Amino acid sequence: MRLRRSGTIGISGIHDMGGVPGYGRVEPESDEPIFHSEWEGRIFGLVTSVKGGLSRPRLESLDPDEYLSGYYQRWMLAFERGLIERGVLGAEELDAKTEYFREDPDARPTRRIEPALTERVREGMYRQRDVRRQPVRAPAFDAGDPVRARGIRHGGHTRSPKYVQGKRGVIHAVYAAYDLPDDNPHDEVAPAQHLYSVRFEGHELWGGSAEAGTAVHIDMWESYLEPLGSGVAERTDA
Repeated sequence: MRLRRSGTIGISGIHDMGGVPGYGRVEPESDEPIFHSEWEGRIFGLVTSVKGGLSRPRLESLDPDEYLSGYYQRWMLAFERGLIERGVLGAEELDAKTEYFREDPDARPTRRIEPALTERVREGMYRQRDVRRQPVRAPAFDAGDPVRARGIRHGGHTRSPKYVQGKRGVIHAVYAAYDLPDDNPHDEVAPAQHLYSVRFEGHELWGGSAEAGTAVHIDMWESYLEPLGSGVAERTDA
């Protein structure tokens, strides 16, 4: 399965679906439950209670069919893969257990209740921490500055959506500095960067097909942006 959006820039992976046409409207579910099935809650608990239980790169490396199988389904698949890679779980062990429950769907997994461990995990899940960092320099942009979203080509995870790359926007707000979440191919620690709210007009993103008056605000790290008129030819076809 391969997805492309209209225009010259395709998506960078199945996870980068923002702005991609063809998926229909988002239909909110009335009185939507937190979890639709019991197993979803169990997966949430496992992933959030195990240190390093889930990573963006592992999620984004799933095959398209696996990624689109469902929200907690892809959590489970990526979590299993991580446990196998770390040597906590063997692939043969997982296959054998899967076959066991397939042959006996009424079988129940064994349980071991440890109240002290349960409470420690619960405390860790809800503990708040300050994610702001000390910036190495003053912010490069101020509110109202025109900018362009850079093209991201390092091949790893980035929070810069593909559909805004190369497009013009305006700084709406300047936030504090936070760790850059991108994967670094050279395993170098990137210094914290200022985060900005950037406003992109709908016609800049989608041309004449944009709904009138539409605008999108996206939080973007400083290295995702460049000053408008910084040497890259400006678009005139929006």
